[in-house]
Amino acid sequence: MKNTLPRETVRLLIIAGFSALALYLVFYIQNLLISLVLAFVIFYLLSPIINLCERRGLNRSVAIFTIYSINSLFVVAMFSVFIPLIIDQLALLEQELPDLQAGLLTLVSKVENKLQNTFHFEEPLFRENLRQWMISQTSQYTSLIPKWISDSLTTLFLTPFLAFFMLRDGSLMKRQLLNLVPNRFFETVLKLLYDMNEQVGNFIRARIAEALIVGLVTWVGLLVIGFPYAALLALFAALTNLIPYIGPVFGAIPAFIIVFVHSNILFESMSINILAVSSVYLIAHALDAIFIIPIVVAKIVNLHPVSVVLVIIVGAQLLGVLGMIISIPVASLLKLLISTFYQQTLGPRRPLH
Repeated sequence: MKNTLPRETVRLLIIAGFSALALYLVFYIQNLLISLVLAFVIFYLLSPIINLCERRGLNRSVAIFTIYSINSLFVVAMFSVFIPLIIDQLALLEQELPDLQAGLLTLVSKVENKLQNTFHFEEPLFRENLRQWMISQTSQYTSLIPKWISDSLTTLFLTPFLAFFMLRDGSLMKRQLLNLVPNRFFETVLKLLYDMNEQVGNFIRARIAEALIVGLVTWVGLLVIGFPYAALLALFAALTNLIPYIGPVFGAIPAFIIVFVHSNILFESMSINILAVSSVYLIAHALDAIFIIPIVVAKIVNLHPVSVVLVIIVGAQLLGVLGMIISIPVASLLKLLISTFYQQTLGPRRPLH
């Protein structure tokens, strides 16, 4: 009589095989990872509204189509106002980019000369390295523009397509996954999926709200003080704010470069210019740090600050900026998986006396 694997082992092998295949496809197919991340964002933003409509008796497909249509009109309306403003500011920035580069090199040269006179060492090479980096980056960005446009169009097509099927068939896929789970793990996996769904959903909604608040406050503040490129700098601040800890610092750097290069861009005094720009970014991030992070994000993530820094570094090494953004929710899910596996196999931890 032939030896056969237990049914539960076969099910676990099937789940592991499908998971490995899914991960392979996500990293192998170009732009699929970014599209999938954005699709998850749309899914977690819209699913509470669609679930509410379905509980009120509306057909799920009709609810998805209705919410999709309303949100599409809203996005088009926002883009019709915001995108031309961004394009105009990008065109202005392109015209002034040589002057900004020259001003930055002059500023770096002055700093190097002061350091040389103070510490009496040979002339640093940072200025020349910065000049070479600017030249290479400018030529690289020019040559990559067609590829960026192609990638953006692919992502814009894949993202709503994936999000639609996640919203429509998410429950079905969840039931099919649970059918493969052995009976003795069923309740554990069901609770694990629920906890993961809640944790990721709450985290995404909190981070999106956080970025919108920072971007809006930065935009309004820069407009109030009359700073150029207000919309462009606010968009950059909102996007970089998605990167924990170091994102807010990166988001403020372009504004301060402009201040230092054009010392009288707002007022005659350099110190007043620095104070005005600093106030805008400090107010934006103070609202974020006081209200959003302690009340929402910190409770959702439940990770030690040292762990957060380490996972951000790992994410940056593996996937660059995207890895820095998704590193915390991924680490949080891994912690939840490990904790559930520990409790399932070894039992609950006994408190120390």
